[in-house]
Amino acid sequence: MKEREVKLGRTLSSLIERGGYSGNRRDILTALDISPAALSQYARDQTRPSFQKLVALADFFGVSLDYLVFGEVGVPEVGQGVSTGYIESTWQQVAANTRRHSALVGRMGRVLADRVDEVARELANSPTAGREGLIQDDEAARIERFCLSVDILTLNLDYDMVLLPDGSAAAGRFMDVVATNLLAGCDYRFLVPVGAEHVIEQFRILLTERVGRDLVSRNCSFRRTAQPVYSGIAIYRLNMDKLAAEDPALLAQMQDYIGVQGELGYTIRPNEDLNNDMMMSREHRDRAKAAFNALWTSGRLE
Repeated sequence: MKEREVKLGRTLSSLIERGGYSGNRRDILTALDISPAALSQYARDQTRPSFQKLVALADFFGVSLDYLVFGEVGVPEVGQGVSTGYIESTWQQVAANTRRHSALVGRMGRVLADRVDEVARELANSPTAGREGLIQDDEAARIERFCLSVDILTLNLDYDMVLLPDGSAAAGRFMDVVATNLLAGCDYRFLVPVGAEHVIEQFRILLTERVGRDLVSRNCSFRRTAQPVYSGIAIYRLNMDKLAAEDPALLAQMQDYIGVQGELGYTIRPNEDLNNDMMMSREHRDRAKAAFNALWTSGRLE
């Protein structure tokens, strides 16, 4: 026998509305001796009533159990005892499945909670944990999505763009983040040393293909400095409300290195053997910001 779809919630909601009980359900509650919350849960298929409550509902609305449970008017012509027995058996099966599902969800919740706690302890003891002052590339990309402004001193833009052997350029690991942020109104300032001018034009072309020339011209600035540069830095100004709402775990991990105005700075590693950059303390971040502004002011506009 093909299993029939249980439509109690939809049928009950329809009966309540058609019977004029949407605004006042007191008669239903009194007849069934249930709470308003229980009735709402029945109508939303969040819980299943007992078979006795099911019979009481059918009697109250003057419908058959078959119609109430399955939403079907036409039923096979069988004896009342057979029909009632079939419905009660089906309902008991549905209730049993619901109990099994609830128990399974509960067990899964406990297992997941234990696993989350275990992973949290592993991360807390890891040398790459945020509290140790290190930030990985994927974490930097995640948190950069919440930037209002970004200042980057870079030797060659190699995190945003990849130079290919034939001299052409392709998008790097941070290119999509930069493009998305520009579309959201984030301001970028890229500062490069003398000799890296060619990468600016290639990077500008890749960005323009993604967000358009006007947006790149308005929200993305480039300058080169004549001062010697041996390492890169990144300084973010974060939208703290958005970060707290959308990625609270990341905020909790990085919050010791974020200033009161949402400032976060880190030094860009000088080799590809590592996957971590070093976050700055407040004092180092303030000095880095001042140094960047000085280089930017004296730099040549590209």
